[in-house]
Amino acid sequence: MVSDNAETLHTEELDQEKIKPSDARRVGRVYVCDAVENDEDQTLRIVERQRIETSAVFDIKWSYHPVLGKQLAGVASADGLLSIYAADESSDSDLLRPVCVTEEPASDGSMCCSLDWSNRLEGGSKPSIATSHSDGCLQLLEMTESAIRIESQWQAHDLEAWIAAFDYWNPAVVYSGGDDARLKGWDRRIGLASSTSVFNLGRHQAGVCSIQSNFHRQHLLATGSYDENVFIWDARSMRAPLTEHNVGGGVWRLKWHPEEPMLLLVGAMYNGAHILDASQDDMRLTASFMDHASITYGADWCQSRDKGSCDWLAGTCSFYDHIVHLWRKQGLLLQ
Repeated sequence: MVSDNAETLHTEELDQEKIKPSDARRVGRVYVCDAVENDEDQTLRIVERQRIETSAVFDIKWSYHPVLGKQLAGVASADGLLSIYAADESSDSDLLRPVCVTEEPASDGSMCCSLDWSNRLEGGSKPSIATSHSDGCLQLLEMTESAIRIESQWQAHDLEAWIAAFDYWNPAVVYSGGDDARLKGWDRRIGLASSTSVFNLGRHQAGVCSIQSNFHRQHLLATGSYDENVFIWDARSMRAPLTEHNVGGGVWRLKWHPEEPMLLLVGAMYNGAHILDASQDDMRLTASFMDHASITYGADWCQSRDKGSCDWLAGTCSFYDHIVHLWRKQGLLLQ
């Protein structure tokens, strides 16, 4: 761990005093920031460029390719809605502009817990978006120029559906995980009813919170759970995982490295953040970041690289202390 190479962003506590119990809701913000490097010592600082007041945010993901000529970001929020924003490089203040939002939650009072875009490996003017919801539902959505259309909605889990993710090599297949400790696969070509899942596994011993298809290696799938385990699967044969690793603390987010095929970033909730090497039969821990004093939820890699600057960065977020850390491992994984 290289704490000297970490930069934090402290968000302000929202004023709750004026909110009456009858009006209580989960409130949050979307921040747009720059990571600015000091040329002399290569340390980083985070510079806020924009903040957007919104409902509390469960998940944010950029579209992997431009959609209708725009770089889009999807925001899954506690009001049950999915909002789409477009990047606007011509503006110094409104770097993200709202494009469209779903008309209503999956059901009354349900929250939108996660989203994923289908276009990781192939671009297209109308990618699908998968969302998961706290009432156990999944939705498949389609983008148009100014709206989001619900393509399908079905009851996938008995409890909260924490995560939905595409098979990036075959976007007709969607994976989901729920608080019922079930890991499921769905294929839109054979129907999307709760009784027609391709597989329904109970290998995890607690809620399944994170799933990501490996976009470098076909058929590889990573899953994580409250049970503290990370599993790597071969999607062609889901009888048992290929390998597993207990990271402690619970697993909320998993992200494959943008260029290194078998490096996996883990947001491990009560046990910090870690990088696993899944290239061997037994996954091994290669780096950890333990400076979060609260639950580590958000985790992602920097998705672009400046050739004249430091290479890859990891960003992680924690809950009660409202902090974002950027971190890198000199001489090992990240420069």
